Amino acid sequence: MQCVFLVLMRYLLSFTLHQRKLPASPCPELLITNSVPSDFQANEIHKLILDTDAELSALGDEITQVQCVLDRLELRRAGLSDFVKSHRPVVSVVRRLPTDILGEIFSHFVEANDQDYMPSLAGSPRRLRHLVGVCDRWRKIALASPLLWRHVVPER
Repeated sequence: MQCVFLVLMRYLLSFTLHQRKLPASPCPELLITNSVPSDFQANEIHKLILDTDAELSALGDEITQVQCVLDRLELRRAGLSDFVKSHRPVVSVVRRLPTDILGEIFSHFVEANDQDYMPSLAGSPRRLRHLVGVCDRWRKIALASPLLWRHVVPER
C-alpha cells in the first residue's frame, strides 16, 4: 500500500509540472497557409515537435503507472467489498431471532393471502417449500412447527 501511495504522490508532484500551457506555435501563420518555412522556422518547429513527443511519451508512461495503481486499488476495493458482503449476513438480526419467533413469522408468511406481494408463491404449500429452501436452520424450524403443517393438504 505504501508503494501505491508513493506512486500517487510522485504522480501528483509531476502533474503540477505538466500543468504548464501547451507549446505555442513559433510561426502560426504557417498553419493556415501553404508557405514554405524558413530554415530557422523549420528547425524551431522540429525542436518543438521533438520536445512535445518526449513529453507525450513521458505522459504515456505516467498514465500507465497511474493506471496500474488504479487497477490495484480497484482489486483491493473489490476484495474488501466481497469481504463485507459475505460477513454482513453473519451478524444480521435475523440470525439472532429465537426459533419460536421465526416459527411465528413463518406461520404468518404461509397463511398470507396476498397475490400482489408474491404471486409466484401463491398458495401455502409453495410458500412452505420456499421457506424450507432458504437455509438449514429455517428448514429445521419449519419442519418442527406444527402451525405450518396445518395448511398442507395431502394430494389424493
